[in-house]
Amino acid sequence: MSPRRYSMGSRNAAIAKTRQRILDATIKLHTQHGIFGTTWKDIATEADVAIGTVYKHFPTLDDLVPACGELLMERLRPPSPEAVTEIIGGATDPKERLRRVANELFAFYHRGGRHLESDLRERELPAMREWEEYLRNMVAGFVREALAERPGDDVVQAISFLFDFPTFKAMRIRGMTVDLAAEMATAMALCWLKGKGRTSTD
Repeated sequence: MSPRRYSMGSRNAAIAKTRQRILDATIKLHTQHGIFGTTWKDIATEADVAIGTVYKHFPTLDDLVPACGELLMERLRPPSPEAVTEIIGGATDPKERLRRVANELFAFYHRGGRHLESDLRERELPAMREWEEYLRNMVAGFVREALAERPGDDVVQAISFLFDFPTFKAMRIRGMTVDLAAEMATAMALCWLKGKGRTSTD
């Protein structure tokens, strides 16, 4: 290996390491203080780099927030829409199908914790709007598959809110365990479906 190739490799590794430190610091601070409650100076101090270094890697929030989101998703492992068939498995009973979906989604919400929370201002950021749309579509897709009867969009949306992160968070605030929250969401979904004559499951 030539000295130049070795030097370039070391330099690239150092750049990647610095970028990682900045992202780790940003995620920590955003979780503690929110996106708009965190300054580039805060990030630089936490990452032990110069402010200019932060700006060099991430000139704007539109650069920084998506990069943090990608790293978080690698760590939090959201359920893949393509995995819904495997998650439901061979279950044919609507109650069991919905319970498996609730268990998978609520386990993800539990892993994500405060990382999945955002305020009204943060939701105006393009990356946050894109993320929330992805979550809504993922939940709706899971619910649609769990119902297994080609439900209309009105039914899917009515059930999906019971499996959304804000519903999970409200249950947890009221002292429910993750397992109990999943059971409760499933029971409420079935109750609504029975009221509409959609299922005869007890």
